[in-house]
Amino acid sequence: MDYSETLLFQDICEKDCQRMLSCMKAQKRSFFAGEEIYSFDTPRKIVGILLNGQASVIRYEYNGTRSILENLSPKGIFGEHLSFVPSDDSCIAVVCQTDCQVLFIDYQSLTRTCQNACACHTQLIRNLLQLLSDKTRALSERVEVLSQRSIREKLMCYFMQLAAETKNTTFELPFTMIDFADFLSVNRSAMIRELGKMKKEGLIRISRRTITLL
Repeated sequence: MDYSETLLFQDICEKDCQRMLSCMKAQKRSFFAGEEIYSFDTPRKIVGILLNGQASVIRYEYNGTRSILENLSPKGIFGEHLSFVPSDDSCIAVVCQTDCQVLFIDYQSLTRTCQNACACHTQLIRNLLQLLSDKTRALSERVEVLSQRSIREKLMCYFMQLAAETKNTTFELPFTMIDFADFLSVNRSAMIRELGKMKKEGLIRISRRTITLL
């Protein structure tokens, strides 16, 4: 992967990216589907870049239920300071949906400028701050969805967000139906029934994971 194409290393040439990664002792690891990449209760604080594969940030409740806090695609970035992590005692982990390869960077080495105070590290910190801003905005959108009272309201709120993001009334859900229900924190059967009602009433058209607002 060309690291300069990731948001964290945006506007930094690949040569400088490689030099900084070596300086920060970044580590690359591979994981199998279903394997845990990182748990947020781990003492060591890291930032991870998903190089390939699909993963999710998942919150496990004490009663066995789970909620998907965030989906990650290649070039996606996660970490305690960069993920939608509530400040409670829930078990939260990044889990592979497919086989994955991840680059780990120690958070302290990322935020601490080197003795040369190089321009590329200054740009790296700017990018990190922009990522925090983007994550905050995305979290605000997620809270807006979850704050809706009914399943239909949650669905329509999320669909409107996707339509605005893609600038198109036809878009593809980034989830399976099981994961989508976990993302909305609703019962899957009830959600599917509501989608069926919305389709019958002419509000939406559904083709597998493709949704069209009518």
